[in-house]
Amino acid sequence: MLGIENNKELRVIMKEVIRIGIDSHEFLNWGGGIDFLATISEGLESTKSVQTFLLIDKPSVVEKNWIFVKCLYKGRLINTQKIYKKLKPSYKNIQTTFKKFSPNTKFVYYTKTKTKFWSNRDKKLADVAKKNTLDIVLPSISIEDISFPIPRIGYLFDFQHKYYPDLYSETDIKYRDKSFSEQIHKSKYIIVNSEAVKKDIEKFYPDNKSEVIVLPFKPFQIIDSNEKIDLSEYNLPEKYYIVSNQFWMHKSHITAFEALESVYSKGFRDIHIVCTGKMEDYRNPQYIDELINKVDAMKCKDNIHFLGFIDKVDQMQIMKHSIGLIQPTLFEGGPGGGATYNALCLGINCFLSDIPVNKEIIDEKNVYFFEAGNSDALARLMIEHRNDAVYTENEIKERIENNKKEYGQFLLNKIKIIIKDFKEDN
Repeated sequence: MLGIENNKELRVIMKEVIRIGIDSHEFLNWGGGIDFLATISEGLESTKSVQTFLLIDKPSVVEKNWIFVKCLYKGRLINTQKIYKKLKPSYKNIQTTFKKFSPNTKFVYYTKTKTKFWSNRDKKLADVAKKNTLDIVLPSISIEDISFPIPRIGYLFDFQHKYYPDLYSETDIKYRDKSFSEQIHKSKYIIVNSEAVKKDIEKFYPDNKSEVIVLPFKPFQIIDSNEKIDLSEYNLPEKYYIVSNQFWMHKSHITAFEALESVYSKGFRDIHIVCTGKMEDYRNPQYIDELINKVDAMKCKDNIHFLGFIDKVDQMQIMKHSIGLIQPTLFEGGPGGGATYNALCLGINCFLSDIPVNKEIIDEKNVYFFEAGNSDALARLMIEHRNDAVYTENEIKERIENNKKEYGQFLLNKIKIIIKDFKEDN
């Protein structure tokens, strides 16, 4: 049995471990959101100074009934698969991701209620924070109540609806504006993924009083697998560039395809493009058919391969064996998007559109920029770097370890300051 002195010493040691709640609300509906949370948790856990808790809200019976009634009223009961997914969400993807990247993160489930007229999520979240003696909660997309028993950091992804309003319905724009305004006015601190988003907050909300924290761009997740993955089902070509994006209009796949058409016409017919990502755009259902029709009219059509939405492990292996990533996007909330983050962790070349947010990527020797929308400029890069050597495993490992250390320490330092300020204010 420990003596009094040892008990005091133990309490001091335990107090040095900061208990951090990772707020997963609204992040679980998209793969990029899950990856983002795992990045935060892995970076913080690497400091050896924290214990992270993934806070997962589950719908209550009241909320499930509310979802059913809404679907019934809107005549959507015919789509039973989507309704079932809302009523009984699957946590398999997030469990798999965290097991791989942040296995020490503890999972905490709680039940909340949310309808058009009433929500108790913040109250339930506060109860969870108290029960698990958390020191801070982050990154919260939705903040309902400005009062919270411990410090809390908000999160804003991007202002795409301000620059491309034609890609959103009037309802979606109003929802985003309302949600962003509430977030900014109810958060003392807000995390963003780029200087570009921080500038947009200053632009669209000049009265903002929140402190905006820009996360550093430091790719560090070891996403490779030592397992031997059978990729034969994908019938991959020998030499290919990869585009790993959702098929949304602003991702500008057509820029990459037109660049390949130029490469093909110049006699480099062994070069292909492989695309991964869900082939749908709910904001413009006709877009995919229009894109496919354009591809069908190209001479290089047989060199363009659509794999659709595939398993993450397979996707990373396919990316690893490519001769480079093409990111032709016209808008992103974070530098290069998730695909560039993944590609740099694998040490492959990245060819990025020169939009301001992408240009925030610096000190990366294997990143090359081309004028956004300029397929000829991209084609020149594709030809010039088609036979480049890739980074060695040791070089990749060293970069990843350095990046993880810098990312985790940056965020931990911010968290310590915020906790200290909260205690002094209260």
